[in-house]
Amino acid sequence: MTVQRSRYLLYFVDTAVQSITFMLCTTGNQAKPLSSKVCGADSSLIPVIKYLDYTVHNYSAATFTVQSNDTYVMYFLQKAPLLRYIYLQHNVNVSLLHIEHCSLTGVPKTIRNVPNLLRLAIKSCRIRHLDLNDFVALHSLYSVDLTNNRIVTITELLPASDLVLPINRLYLANNSLTQLNVRALGALTDLHCLVLEGNRIEEVNRPIALPKLEELSLRNNRIKQLNCTGWHLPALKYLFCSGNRLSAAPTEWQSMWRIEVLDLSFNRLHSFRMDDIYLTQLHALNLAANQLTSVTTPQMHFRVPLARLWLAQNRLPVLDISRWDMPNLWELDVAHNRLTELADVFVRFPNLAPMMILRNNQWSCEWLAGVHPTDLRRKNYGCLSTNQTCPAGKLTVADGSWICCW
Repeated sequence: MTVQRSRYLLYFVDTAVQSITFMLCTTGNQAKPLSSKVCGADSSLIPVIKYLDYTVHNYSAATFTVQSNDTYVMYFLQKAPLLRYIYLQHNVNVSLLHIEHCSLTGVPKTIRNVPNLLRLAIKSCRIRHLDLNDFVALHSLYSVDLTNNRIVTITELLPASDLVLPINRLYLANNSLTQLNVRALGALTDLHCLVLEGNRIEEVNRPIALPKLEELSLRNNRIKQLNCTGWHLPALKYLFCSGNRLSAAPTEWQSMWRIEVLDLSFNRLHSFRMDDIYLTQLHALNLAANQLTSVTTPQMHFRVPLARLWLAQNRLPVLDISRWDMPNLWELDVAHNRLTELADVFVRFPNLAPMMILRNNQWSCEWLAGVHPTDLRRKNYGCLSTNQTCPAGKLTVADGSWICCW
């Protein structure tokens, strides 16, 4: 096997046979956005009740009808490429309607004829507009999944209506929204999950008030700035904004003091103030794959409950941790930066154990020499040395293993 030239491979020499075994950095070590905590990646994971479901894997007609005397509870049309019209007669048995890969251009107007509907999923079709007025007669509707459509607008409830919708989960991923009309969402007071990833959203209008929302996903949009002033999201715990065009952290996001996970990875951040997470419930912060050259901590004694911090794949030449007091920190990833030393990191954060990931930096020989050898052996600092020879120097960690340094 040919080993690519790299300054950062940790290798071991087997003194018994005088051979070299390489520990390679794999693609699995690359930065990744964080995954959903509440909403899940797919709302279609629904248990099927035998004899109560109507399932067709390849539906070939242009129309589909549910009769009033049908006894099925759940309807699944897994692939219906020609389907353009759905006729729903009044039926109190229907609790789920799931259609994928179809030619529907809108939610069927007869949807109100199934008053006990709990879940509606119309995915990978051609829906262009979402009108919330279509759901006013559905007092039990829990989940709406319109993933992979062509939605460009959301129509709010009629002004004269004081109704609220019971929808708990709304999936609008991979559509064509360019702006989030938060007024249209005002009737969704029971909403816990809002998934808007993979759209073309450039701006989130203010104010936004969703008192029970726990997870908001804005991943993979075109947002350049996010001003959270006026947001009333008192229950929000998980905010995912990876894969946008943010050049600065969201403004006033700290007002949502229950946030536990904030993902700003794969943006264009140049700097970040650690003080911005002061006195919050935040335990996971992902700043990986940005353009960070500066992470500062103006607060003299910075004590927060942060448990996981990702700073990999940035351009940090220095990271001052001297003011950090994070007793719960157990994962720190600074791989793929330009760091030469990291102060007393091994002593300051004893709980890191195997989750201190330092690979792909140009570590100082002088700094490594000051680290206790036991700490170097037990930490998962990964791929730190070269392939064949060290260009400047090396620090022996144990018999037959060493780390290249400069």
